[in-house]
Amino acid sequence: MVDKQDIQEKLNALNLHYAAELPAKLDTIAATWQGVCASNNVKDITRLTSLCHKLSGSGSSFGFKNVSDNARAIEIELKTLLKKNTQNSTTLIDDDTRLRLDTLISRLTNETQLQNSTTVSDNDKTLVYIYEKDSLIVDELTSRLSSYNYNVQGFLSINDLQQAILVKPPGVVIIDSTLFNPTANKLLINLKHDYQFSVIHLADSSNFSERLKAVRSGANYYFTRPVEFSALIDTLDTVSENNKVTSSKVLIVDDNEPNAQFYSLSLETVGVETKIVTDPFKVMDEVIEFKPDLILLDLHMPKCSGLELAAVIRQQENYISMPIIFLSAETDKEKQLETLDTGADEFLTKPINANHLIAVVKNKIIRYRRLSSYMHNDSLTGLLNHSSVLSTLDTEISRVQRQQTKLSFAMIDIDLFKSINDNYGHHMGDVVIKSLARFIKQNLRVTDFVGRYGGEEFAAILPGIDATTAATVIQKILDSFSQIEFTHFEHKFKVTFSCGIADYATFTTAREFIDAADKALYAAKDAGRNCIRLANSD
Repeated sequence: MVDKQDIQEKLNALNLHYAAELPAKLDTIAATWQGVCASNNVKDITRLTSLCHKLSGSGSSFGFKNVSDNARAIEIELKTLLKKNTQNSTTLIDDDTRLRLDTLISRLTNETQLQNSTTVSDNDKTLVYIYEKDSLIVDELTSRLSSYNYNVQGFLSINDLQQAILVKPPGVVIIDSTLFNPTANKLLINLKHDYQFSVIHLADSSNFSERLKAVRSGANYYFTRPVEFSALIDTLDTVSENNKVTSSKVLIVDDNEPNAQFYSLSLETVGVETKIVTDPFKVMDEVIEFKPDLILLDLHMPKCSGLELAAVIRQQENYISMPIIFLSAETDKEKQLETLDTGADEFLTKPINANHLIAVVKNKIIRYRRLSSYMHNDSLTGLLNHSSVLSTLDTEISRVQRQQTKLSFAMIDIDLFKSINDNYGHHMGDVVIKSLARFIKQNLRVTDFVGRYGGEEFAAILPGIDATTAATVIQKILDSFSQIEFTHFEHKFKVTFSCGIADYATFTTAREFIDAADKALYAAKDAGRNCIRLANSD
């Protein structure tokens, strides 16, 4: 019997191996091109053609379609060049050809950078299964949810749904409640217990007995038709955010290396990223650089006790609310209570069961994120609020100065927003704002920062990329968002935005960044809206 999971794991391993080797291949292509520019040698051009040919044939197979397309374009250009110069050992590359190849090779490198660092792959998207009797409803939901970066699959039979769950468990299952019978109920409850997904019921009635039946069938959420799509998306976002706890960061502080490794491996089995620190004096540096969502802290350590270290952490305003869980074999209740007086959130007594540790860490991180969002996030969109955008930009500028890396800042503004409010009402204006906020966030990397700067204006902080690359990222978001159709009763309309981008290479303070991006945004508005402009140093 074919082991589908084993095959998928092997395919994933191949994809990762290819992705790991790809930067070196691109460096070779870039270096070979530089050699061609210097020598105009047919031998070098032939070698570059061969390199691009291999890349064009392999990229798509491993999820790098843009790499294949760009490599093929370079290969065609080079073959045309060679065909014109078959009799010569050196080939004269004219200015136009050189410019085209420069552009193509630059695009190849940029597309790969985006593929590796900014594009959300299907594996990163929340997987949503839809079980519906009406194929038209399945198609509509699949189309609309996919535009918000959810990986959606529809099923018309319970058996097909079951098989899909067994092969690849989803994050959410959306179900037509009229399809349920005792057999389907029992099956879904068992699957949900084994694979820990959330269930959303779509129903025709909102009466208590129907809601109770849905609860008994394992439903976490309940919507009546016609479903308000923005509310459904809000629920999916909430579920998705809770699922992402397993991709969070935990800093483990313990001078006992084997203990620390046990905690680390236990958490990593559910996708939590961990970092171990055995020296208390290095903890604050790691808190700043690693940015953990939670700290596991041993109570008894030489040089500095866990109580003292927790007090140092809590002295700093940015970390007052960060969850701290103490770990110790200490059984004295008085001393355990003392840890709580220092601001600890939990005390776990060694030896610690791995499942218990995972459950406590998960719950604390969910609670921390919710509380943190009230202080740092905009209430309508869930993005960073104005003051958080400013403080985050300051932090990222400091990081760039230390690490000598790239940084871009984008200002985004919805086009003709007043007419949306005037024509369809302020509620619809809020729907548009929330939709764009969600769309921007879901189409950027987890390492990017997105905030609502004010009104219908947003800000994006993009570490590690320059303004040109950032423009490519934002342009893809603009192109996709402009195709979304909003509905207000019988009226349908589409929305665009304008964007201005500045980067650290030109503007090096937060105020300069913001002013430059804002001026570029106005330039985009003046250019007719629905476009992007880069800031200049003038």
